[in-house]
Amino acid sequence: MREYITIIIAHHEGKPPKTLKIRKSHLKAFVASAVSFCFLSLLSYATSWHLLSERQKLKAEAKKLFEEKKMVLTQKERLNQEKEVMKEKLRAIETKMATVEEYLSKRGVIGKTLAVGGASYKDVSYRDVSYLEFLEDRAEYLLSKVKATPLGYPIFGRITSHMGWRKNPFGRGYEFHSGIDIEAPIGSKVKATADGVVEFAGRYFDYGKAVIIRHPSGYITLYGHLSQIDVKEGQKIKAGDIVGRVGSTGRSTGPHLHYEVIKNNRPINPLDFIAWR
Repeated sequence: MREYITIIIAHHEGKPPKTLKIRKSHLKAFVASAVSFCFLSLLSYATSWHLLSERQKLKAEAKKLFEEKKMVLTQKERLNQEKEVMKEKLRAIETKMATVEEYLSKRGVIGKTLAVGGASYKDVSYRDVSYLEFLEDRAEYLLSKVKATPLGYPIFGRITSHMGWRKNPFGRGYEFHSGIDIEAPIGSKVKATADGVVEFAGRYFDYGKAVIIRHPSGYITLYGHLSQIDVKEGQKIKAGDIVGRVGSTGRSTGPHLHYEVIKNNRPINPLDFIAWR
């Protein structure tokens, strides 16, 4: 078996050809080296291209994370600003609620008031949900008390007679007037001044046709001299519901509404609930 490969190199200028003898083992090694070199070059190129692609992806991810971090910091700053605004608003709400409680306490609508910074209105963390629930419950409590307290006018009109001693309009001497008289045309709508339950609806002594409502707060309101009654005993009433119409029934000198506010079986001046001073 031949160990050499002969390669003849011919010249075109008449020179004698050259002959090269190469061992087969050397040629095989050269070819193998060339193939390995090409393979390694392709592998290196592919690896470099992959690494470059990964680098571009990492740079894009880093940029995205930087933008997200920037956005989070911006949102955090905005939330901190909103938190401060919320704290100020809650403090303002506390102050207003305490003022309302003090006012309602003076008017006898509620009992002892809770001062800001006291046992319940505390300068605590405004992220405390339980404190927000307390404010909500307290507001609901105040609302329920206000709704159950006879406030405002049952009907608008001129007050022709106040509560207290007055000259007897039907004869000599003086008599105690236990409510106020509000002048209004016959048939005018008379409205309940608080939530409650109708305790009486019918003719009631000198009051003629009358409606008496008992309220959860312990107050009782009486609407007398009606021409028409629009409710029934036991009926639940909301503030503003129509209970009857103005008339002149019973011991009356003319069309008007006799309106009383009673607590603990004693009449209270309705003007204390109508004109708050």
